[in-house]
Amino acid sequence: MSETEQLNVEQFTRRLVELCLRSNLSTFPKKELDQHILLRSALLIIGDTNVLSEKAVTEKLNIWTTDVCQIQGFDRVTLRRYLVDAGYLTRSRDGATYQVAQPDPGAQFFAPEVEQVDILKTLAAAREEIARRKQEFIERSKKS
Repeated sequence: MSETEQLNVEQFTRRLVELCLRSNLSTFPKKELDQHILLRSALLIIGDTNVLSEKAVTEKLNIWTTDVCQIQGFDRVTLRRYLVDAGYLTRSRDGATYQVAQPDPGAQFFAPEVEQVDILKTLAAAREEIARRKQEFIERSKKS
């Protein structure tokens, strides 16, 4: 991808699936684009652009850390801190409320249609495809 080229939906979802389901991440990725892909996926789980309580954000990020991408030693609190540090979320001084940042700090990386991706459905479909291929492989192996 060139510096001016944005990831389309297919590229975004393909890389997200690779990162979350195939790479066995042990730490948050070092590559900037991979970081933005994971942070964008978390933001898509949050979804709401209104002011949210810390509890509401934490609950949504818990979904991400359990159902989207499991990184060793990377919990919802760490994810929330990454989102704030990267500028994806803004936080009130007392940390009681959060809001999706405007303007979007990662907009240069993603085509606008990426905002419409349903992260949970995308990964569920990818998991089903992986399971189907594994089953086909097992069945072919038995015949050999």
